[in-house]
Amino acid sequence: MSEEKKTPAKNTEPGKGAKILNWFKTLPQRIAKPFRNMYYELKKVTWPTKQRLISYSIIVLVFMLFMSVVIGLLDMGASAGVRSLIAATSNSASASTQSSSTESTEEAAEQAAETAAETAGEAAQEAAATAEKTAEEAAATVENAAETAEKTAEEAAATAENAAETAEKTAEEAAAAAGDGSEGKEAWQERARSPAGM
Repeated sequence: MSEEKKTPAKNTEPGKGAKILNWFKTLPQRIAKPFRNMYYELKKVTWPTKQRLISYSIIVLVFMLFMSVVIGLLDMGASAGVRSLIAATSNSASASTQSSSTESTEEAAEQAAETAAETAGEAAQEAAATAEKTAEEAAATVENAAETAEKTAEEAAATAENAAETAEKTAEEAAAAAGDGSEGKEAWQERARSPAGM
């Protein structure tokens, strides 16, 4: 028996360029295949007659009308339920709001009363301090006026005393001058009477 030499199989796979070229070649067939299948399937369809088409259309319209009525009733019921729920919630919310507003009003009134009391106390303290300062200033003013009046009286007394002394000196000088004048006159008369003076 002779041994046959086994030859390795040649690589028959196409290259990348051949694959791309083959893809473009088969593209029209692949696009046409779904349309061809659709054509064959439509040939198998049994089309209804005119009478069946009318009856089917009436059935569909009646069913649509029935479902629209059912859905409308369900929508109206749901809307009424939601409205009643909102009304109940708003009533409870308004009641809680009223109670909270009453509490907040009472708290505001208490705070206003406390603020008014604090303001009145501060105003009374300020008024007392102002009155005390005013009384002290008035006492100081009266004391200054008394001191000024006393000084003025002393100055007036000193001035009057000086004026009296001045008047007395003036009177003495006038009297002395008058006395000197009478003595001179008498001396002149005596000289005139004496024989030496003749």
